[in-house]
Amino acid sequence: MTKNGRLHRILILSGASLATALALSLIAMVAGKTTAIIVLVVIMWLSVWRIVGNNRKEAASVKAQLEASRANTDAIFERLCGALGMRDTVRDRELERLSWLASILVRQMRVPTEQAAIVDQAAALRDVGKRGVAESVLLKEEDFTEQDWREMKRHPEIGYRMLSEVSFFRELAEVVRCHHERYDGQGYPRGVSGEKIPIAARILSVLDAYVAMTSERPYRKTRTHEDAMQEILRQAGTQFDPVVVRALAEAERRGLFGEGRENVSAIEEREARVASEV
Repeated sequence: MTKNGRLHRILILSGASLATALALSLIAMVAGKTTAIIVLVVIMWLSVWRIVGNNRKEAASVKAQLEASRANTDAIFERLCGALGMRDTVRDRELERLSWLASILVRQMRVPTEQAAIVDQAAALRDVGKRGVAESVLLKEEDFTEQDWREMKRHPEIGYRMLSEVSFFRELAEVVRCHHERYDGQGYPRGVSGEKIPIAARILSVLDAYVAMTSERPYRKTRTHEDAMQEILRQAGTQFDPVVVRALAEAERRGLFGEGRENVSAIEEREARVASEV
């Protein structure tokens, strides 16, 4: 095979069009193979640059579509809260604390943006299913009977059914359904365990417990930050995901968790005390 024949074959194999290959073969015959190869490299470089440019445009277009979709979802979420009568709940003090703590923890754990948004949304709608629970149970201040607990434990499943009717809230619905599940599988409504529980629900479970323990309730005393953190550390690996608990403790240690400003030695003493009790 001649040198020009070999060059022509290389051009075809490299993906050059037939017209380009013929043109470069003529250049090779007139100006030499080296010149033809230089021209080929330039053409291929320009082709790659064009492809990269097109991909960037496509990526920018997809990003714009995703941002628009996210904005639409947020708007629909706000309307949903309004339609469900959740606006006051969205603004209450406990939710503000829950959302603030969630924002710290998802950054500490480097949770992807989409999952972080679901944690925040689930915080607002975690108890939406209580709209289907008997009012006599919801307003009861004395100890629950076994029947009362059975009625109350229906609310995660009710919330799931309400939210899953909207196709793009199905992931959110699953988190709402799982926010009372336990890491050891002893929670409700389905008794799922470990990583079968969505990460957003595992995060929400820890923070919801902390906020509940440190908030006023008519049926029990409010716990201090120290007591609440000690209880959460004690329940790591049983009620709570230990990875989430460690992230919360690390956020506190770094001074990000503003509700408890103990120094590092005090935190270490508490952790040692909890470890000795396990």
